[in-house]
Amino acid sequence: MQKHNLHKLQQGSVLIISLVIMVVLTILGVSGMKTSMLEEKMAGNMRDTQFAFQAAEATLKQAEQYIDQNIVSISSFDTDGSDGLYDKTEQRPWETINWDSSDSIEYSSFDTNYSITTPPRFIVQHLVSQTSNIDELNLDNYGQGTGAGRVDMFLITARAPGSSGNSVVTLQSTYGKRL
Repeated sequence: MQKHNLHKLQQGSVLIISLVIMVVLTILGVSGMKTSMLEEKMAGNMRDTQFAFQAAEATLKQAEQYIDQNIVSISSFDTDGSDGLYDKTEQRPWETINWDSSDSIEYSSFDTNYSITTPPRFIVQHLVSQTSNIDELNLDNYGQGTGAGRVDMFLITARAPGSSGNSVVTLQSTYGKRL
């Protein structure tokens, strides 16, 4: 008779405890999946940003070559920058221009294997013409040991989108050339 009373006292407590454990395990599984999905998105965004960064670096190099091969005087630099060349009177032109128009120069030989949505672009701004009569001209470590003369300093701003188009990297460098 005692066994019979013991069955009546239990009333399904094992079922309730096992359901609580199942709910806790389900919550842990769902939060683990959410964390995994978030980490995957973060890795994808990092990859996208790296593509954009590499493209912007390549664009800076292209802009330096552009200056070496195409800029023979500063007369082509003006305030409107309709050809991607700006003079020093325009303050921070990279913030106000339309990067998809003729206000900037497209990186013409960009490798399409990067899977970037639109080609990177750059602008060149003439900063200053520095003339020196001394034997060594050292202007921000450009021209050191090259002798006296005039060095024109340019600010290059390169802008490149990532492969998804959601990330954009803008890089700048200063470049000096003797004209």
